[in-house]
Amino acid sequence: MAQEVTSDTRRYVRAVGPFNGYHLGLRKTPVLIFNLNVGGGFVNFTDEQPAGATFVLTIDLLQEGRITVKAATVYRDPSGIAVRFVDVDADGTDRLARAVDRMREQQAKK
Repeated sequence: MAQEVTSDTRRYVRAVGPFNGYHLGLRKTPVLIFNLNVGGGFVNFTDEQPAGATFVLTIDLLQEGRITVKAATVYRDPSGIAVRFVDVDADGTDRLARAVDRMREQQAKK
């Protein structure tokens, strides 16, 4: 499982990605999610999304299927928004961890 990182800069192990997903706001917007981990990720979403705002995000976790999470905006830059996941249940956390582990393994083989 994706374990906590002992470094002060990152709490969780991340998979670079990208993972396909959708920002479910006023309209369903396709997005790519990078640096995915059990705590959040970076979403290439260029529409206005203020810091602290929450929204629903679906992520295709490949073998784990699609997961729907509530995400809160941490910060924004010109290419997208950093998010943290809010209130993810144990099954969702386990599925995210397995997907991150698999992606990291695949990327290590390249």
